[in-house]
Amino acid sequence: MTTPDAESRGRVLHVLRALDFGGVESQMRIVAAHAALSGCHHAFCAIGPGGAVLEDLRSLGAEACALNRPTKIPSPKAIWALARFLRRTRPDMVQLYGAEAMFHGIIAARLARVPVVICEEIGIPRHSSKARRVFARLYRHADRIVAISEAVKRAIVDMGEARPEVIEVVYNPFEPQPFRPYPPLAGRVELGFAGRLEAVKNPMAAVEAAALLRDRGLDFRLRLVGDGSQRPALAARIADLNLSDRVYLEGFHPHPFALLEGCHLYLQPSVTEGFGLAICEAMSAGIPVIATGAGGTPEIIDHGRTGWLLPEPAAGPLAQAVEQALALGPAALAEVGRMGSDSVRARFSPESFMRRCDALYDSLLRDRGRT
Repeated sequence: MTTPDAESRGRVLHVLRALDFGGVESQMRIVAAHAALSGCHHAFCAIGPGGAVLEDLRSLGAEACALNRPTKIPSPKAIWALARFLRRTRPDMVQLYGAEAMFHGIIAARLARVPVVICEEIGIPRHSSKARRVFARLYRHADRIVAISEAVKRAIVDMGEARPEVIEVVYNPFEPQPFRPYPPLAGRVELGFAGRLEAVKNPMAAVEAAALLRDRGLDFRLRLVGDGSQRPALAARIADLNLSDRVYLEGFHPHPFALLEGCHLYLQPSVTEGFGLAICEAMSAGIPVIATGAGGTPEIIDHGRTGWLLPEPAAGPLAQAVEQALALGPAALAEVGRMGSDSVRARFSPESFMRRCDALYDSLLRDRGRT
């Protein structure tokens, strides 16, 4: 729950497209769980549907609702419903996450005369030329833009959507996993992946790398935890490569790293990552990580010290990196896992995140004469 004097520091309404599942929804759960660390009151609103995270937020004692309006851009129904909600609840600030929330939320917030509007870009934007013009115009009506990594900030600037001085980098928080001693490296090697089974996460590269490792004589098991549109194609490819006895599609699990206990190496061959929550979770558990050096991932992993960065998201480099890491031996791998865990726990904890957000909120409220 929020501290009693938080109300005087400002009310923040976090607005998303939906509150069902996903990385940004998980971030909202962390904000609600650690709201007592903040000087502000935090509430949550989905323009579209609710779901599991909405119920989680309410169970944590947070104000949370779903307006159940269409979110496809443009949606006048979404704008008017959100504007009416903002006039009724009168937050001091709204923080908008993702394209749909930013598009509808900026217009609604200005109609409702909300003092402070913050836009958060939750991934590496891939906007068309038309979308770039639209967002460049919308961003001019925001008080601050938050980027979840320096890579995201560079992308926004490179596309000409906003100037660097109005963009603030605030790294995502994550809930650390229990740290476990590195498992004995004898017999079968355990490899893991957790995330959406979508092209951007590139789980197919992990399956293709598994075939290469099998052909080179490695005894291993690869577990892919998650679900998504690529699952049928992955299942077909696993069968085509005769990997059914080595590669397992575990499906969605609310606590994916519970299935990866005893994992020797974690694989994340994403095409790009805005930040990389699963990478942080794996590192916090002490699992050495091999990930593509794209997007925000190099801001998390110190190559060769706290993990390894791939030069490209492809099966060949991934298989080679697995072999090179295993050749170091269990003591060296355990040290990489320990240093990785220490690094992400120190840099991306909920406590440091809430302090960083409060500093941003205070500065914006001071600019508006609200503190």
